[in-house]
Amino acid sequence: MKIFDTMILDAILISLPLTIYFLYIAYTKTFNNKENNLLIVVTIFSVLYLLFKYTTPLYLNMPFMIINIPLIIAYLKNSNSSIIITSTIMVIYYYNFYQGFLFIIVLEYILYYLFYLRISKKIYNFLALFILLKIVITIILMSYMNYQFTIYIPEILIEVIYLYIISYAVIMLVEKTEEVLKLHMNIKEIKQNEQIHTSLFQITHEIKNPIAVCKGYLDMFDGDNPEHFKKYIPILKDEINRTLLLLEDFLAMNKVKINKDIIDINLLIEEVIKSIDMLCNKNNIKLTSKIIDNDIYINADYNRLTQVFINLLKNSIEAIPKNKEGTISINEKLKDKNLIITIKDNGKGMSTELLNKIKEPFYTTKQKGTGLGVSLSDQIIKAHNGILNYESKEGEYTKVIITLPVEEY
Repeated sequence: MKIFDTMILDAILISLPLTIYFLYIAYTKTFNNKENNLLIVVTIFSVLYLLFKYTTPLYLNMPFMIINIPLIIAYLKNSNSSIIITSTIMVIYYYNFYQGFLFIIVLEYILYYLFYLRISKKIYNFLALFILLKIVITIILMSYMNYQFTIYIPEILIEVIYLYIISYAVIMLVEKTEEVLKLHMNIKEIKQNEQIHTSLFQITHEIKNPIAVCKGYLDMFDGDNPEHFKKYIPILKDEINRTLLLLEDFLAMNKVKINKDIIDINLLIEEVIKSIDMLCNKNNIKLTSKIIDNDIYINADYNRLTQVFINLLKNSIEAIPKNKEGTISINEKLKDKNLIITIKDNGKGMSTELLNKIKEPFYTTKQKGTGLGVSLSDQIIKAHNGILNYESKEGEYTKVIITLPVEEY
């Protein structure tokens, strides 16, 4: 029973540092950098320390072989510095047990390294040679020390079989875990490439449309006809402006830089209302606001949030039909150290399908829209540790809910 407990303890002591190592790889998503190489060295010596500190030999009359596990991990990970240092520690440990046989012990670990150089890419073959040599050297050393090693053969076999099983399990664990992590990263990279290709296709498609319109009108354009100047030039300007707007929005999507500072969010909203009020009056829309009287401070980028609120309010204005008496309301409330800002309009609303796709890049129902405004606004709000949500009922209203964390003063 004691031997079984020792085996369970060994498995825990070995797997714990390896688990931390795998979690780190999964978090950083990389296998080849100096920091990762340093971590494998730390992992190997953590396993070595824990084994020396907490485990015991299966048989008290023999040095415990499981202490070679960190060395096998070092060979598996091709960590030369760990191999040299761990081998030196092994030599010192076994020399303390087999006094007077330093040459044989040093030769043993030199042979391990020579085996590794010979078949470094075949770790399971290396493990078999490692175990075989460990048996031979153990028998030789016990013979020189006048042990009746035949009595200890069962114990030696149990030790080496135990070492082989644990080593095999560790190698399998490391290889399979790294394969899964690499597969996961490859799949993620493929998805990212697909998204890039999709975005490039969409931006190409969107740019192609206004350019095709320009080409069509230019083909019909007669430089000697003054009417063509009056009729076609404004159209060409609109299409070119649409193309430029699309490119600007697309560039903004890929360069969301936030320069945060402590700002009064109510002051920002009041400035936005002033700038948008004229547009509301022009479209016969009544804009009302219910803002909290006290100053509310948040850590934010003033210009970026201004961009978001103007974009959302313009969307509300455009959603209200021309023949309808429109209303837009802006309301605030504080809840759990968050400021919740609601923008509601009585426009045409959105279907469930549109509501589910509203944040997708390039998705738009506007004739001249780029489909990037809401997606960009969502990115900016997320960069402020906030949330942008939509509620809507087709034919009745649309409600935008912005949640932003508040600074305490």
